Amino acid sequence: MTDWNACLDDCVAFAQRLIRTPSMPGEEAAIAAVVAAELKRLGYDDVWSDAAGNVFGRLHGRDRSLPALVLNTHLDHVDPGDPALWPTPPFAAEIRDGRLIGRGACDIKGPMAVQVHSAAVLLAAGERPRRDVVFCGVVQEETGGAGAVHWVKNLDYPVELVILGEPSANTLALGHRGIAQFWLTFHGRSAHASAPERAVNPNYALAAFLSQLEAATAGLRVHPVLGPTSVSPTIVQVDTTSGNVTPAWTRVLLDFRTSSESVNSLRALIGRLAGDSAHTLAYAEGTASLPLTDSNEPITGFFIPPDSPLVRRVQAALGRGTGREPPLTHYRFATDGRHMAPRGLPVLGYAPGEEEMAHTAGESIAIDQMMESLRGHAQLLREF
Repeated sequence: MTDWNACLDDCVAFAQRLIRTPSMPGEEAAIAAVVAAELKRLGYDDVWSDAAGNVFGRLHGRDRSLPALVLNTHLDHVDPGDPALWPTPPFAAEIRDGRLIGRGACDIKGPMAVQVHSAAVLLAAGERPRRDVVFCGVVQEETGGAGAVHWVKNLDYPVELVILGEPSANTLALGHRGIAQFWLTFHGRSAHASAPERAVNPNYALAAFLSQLEAATAGLRVHPVLGPTSVSPTIVQVDTTSGNVTPAWTRVLLDFRTSSESVNSLRALIGRLAGDSAHTLAYAEGTASLPLTDSNEPITGFFIPPDSPLVRRVQAALGRGTGREPPLTHYRFATDGRHMAPRGLPVLGYAPGEEEMAHTAGESIAIDQMMESLRGHAQLLREF
């Protein structure tokens, strides 16, 4: 009989070790070593890494002829920011009021610990999963997904399903919208700021554009499950750092999230709002769900319809493990799933942790959610 309290204690202790190992994008070697050591300690049959720095563990299933079930998380986290804004030091991994606190607790080291330890639950009970289970910890998700891209390009074994460990509060996430980011540059003529009549100030054209953008985007198409198209103007830059110079150009980064619009339809929207002002449009490299070439195809993240038999199988298995079938939902943020779905890999998200905790000062995860997710994952491995 499974001692769930002991399993949870071991899992939480591992999550604490992960949080205490900082792993900014491009600096994941130390945490990859921690994960590899844990995979070996728990008895995974194969543990290895690849040229990108990703780390893997494979547990052999009862029927090795079946395609694998992949449990995917990323190894990196965002910067903790100002430590003074945290209730505890961001890498201390303290537990308060039933929550584990620290940078990456929710996104994504608590979920990673659950994924790694779900196989240990079976092994401790003398069981094996139905099919091979591969834990896949990838690098640089927070900066575009280089690790996931490398994995899918070099994938040499069949995969039945990828379970993303992105926080979903133990709901079953069917997908998320795709990303398209554009640099929109308005061109003017520079002059001394004391003589604005000699200049053509591009900031006015930018202001006119931004004043129309939100309302115009609200009129775009809506995906029936993943929701409406949204846009966030994020970074604004000019060509000068001198406060007494009218800039020659100003540019803004436009972050669109959509599963219903295409590159061409978004370009048309931007062009219509920018009007006759002198402007240029370029794609932001390394951010899109798919190459931003001229296309009328909808920009996608990943998505499996709620009536899919695959969704029903996973939902039922998780329900038998936890005593409640997880509600169906979707992510607001983007994940590495956007790199997997275009290559034909079915992807669903399921993990402890509230999505709204990700990237916040004081980030934390509820330990009781980790327990529920551990039970759900273990049952999924048994029968899927």
